[in-house]
Amino acid sequence: MSVATITNFPLHYERHFAVVRATTPELLRKAYRLRYQAYCIENPFEDPEQQIDQCETDKYDAHAVHTLLLHRRTGEGAGTCRVILPHKDEFCSLPIATLLDGRDRRGFGEFLTAQTAEISRFAILKQFRRRYGQEPYADSGFAEDASAPEISERQLLPFIILGLFRGVFSTCLEYGITHLAAVVEPPLMRILRRLGLDFIPIGGLVEHHGLRQPCIAPLSDLIQQSRDSDSLVWQYAMRPLLPLGGGERAATIGMRMAPVPA
Repeated sequence: MSVATITNFPLHYERHFAVVRATTPELLRKAYRLRYQAYCIENPFEDPEQQIDQCETDKYDAHAVHTLLLHRRTGEGAGTCRVILPHKDEFCSLPIATLLDGRDRRGFGEFLTAQTAEISRFAILKQFRRRYGQEPYADSGFAEDASAPEISERQLLPFIILGLFRGVFSTCLEYGITHLAAVVEPPLMRILRRLGLDFIPIGGLVEHHGLRQPCIAPLSDLIQQSRDSDSLVWQYAMRPLLPLGGGERAATIGMRMAPVPA
């Protein structure tokens, strides 16, 4: 993806959206309520009657790190995702394991299960999508006038998911994760490829609230591909988090947390 005409993208993005780690009860509740809206109302994947106080939660939240994307102008939650960490060094602790047959599960023997995590509950609310009602994720095309000095909020919406990926990569770096697994809808899979994030399919499509593709990617490959193409993923979601100066490890590798809008 060419970004020659897009300058200071991170600055423009952070002017409109804040990426925060949901570590407090208040922020976690905001993430769970956003998930309720996304997975129980907008897309009826989960039964709202089984949820408490309009918060969508499950057993994997106990060993997951949650990212919340906030709209600065309104303070509203725009999106959320979580990274489910390996639990007791067991691959079966990840939800993807329940969807793979024996042959595909055995294929994971080559990965260190203690360093494999899973992206899950990846959602952008309908009101922040570029094409309402078309796909549950924003498209990855950029407006032709994206080289304008001031990039508007509307122009940023096609790349709104980059904030969530910044949270994902920050979590992986902080917890020593080397591989990322996911169970992805085909439309999101195509968007990830256009962003330069190539996940490797594991077997074929599976039925899980519709057809989904189990996949995995080495974190080092995702970083290298993004760096080589100087993609927006690299500019905003990766480069600010990586070690500085001659390959030396930064004193602290973690998300430069944006302040929560008042």
